[in-house]
Amino acid sequence: MSTIKVNNLQNASGGSNSTPEEIEQGRAKAWVNFKGTSTVTILDDFNVSTITDHSTGQYTVTFSNAMSNANYAFTGINSSDGDNGNESVVSKHGGTDVTTSALRVRVTKTIDGSYTDKNHTTVIIFGD
Repeated sequence: MSTIKVNNLQNASGGSNSTPEEIEQGRAKAWVNFKGTSTVTILDDFNVSTITDHSTGQYTVTFSNAMSNANYAFTGINSSDGDNGNESVVSKHGGTDVTTSALRVRVTKTIDGSYTDKNHTTVIIFGD
């Protein structure tokens, strides 16, 4: 069996550039799994340099490599952490702009909308 070593893969017209690492990572442009309780800690990531903790349930995810535009999509999930049904959701923080270098998110309880910290919060970004 032969091995092909490349730095980038492109389609025939020179577009759709991908690195082997991006393909290995599932083509999400960035993702992070972090602990949001006590001292915020990145547990694992791809293309995320830091998580900034603003206050309870409010974070900024900063990318290692910027997106080409601010029209990317993101999703987020988190663990229930034994909250006995007090599930929560991850969404864009109201009143803040999405930028090419960072995304501010909030984690809110679905039962009352209050901000909450979770042991495992995951944010995944898709786009250019």
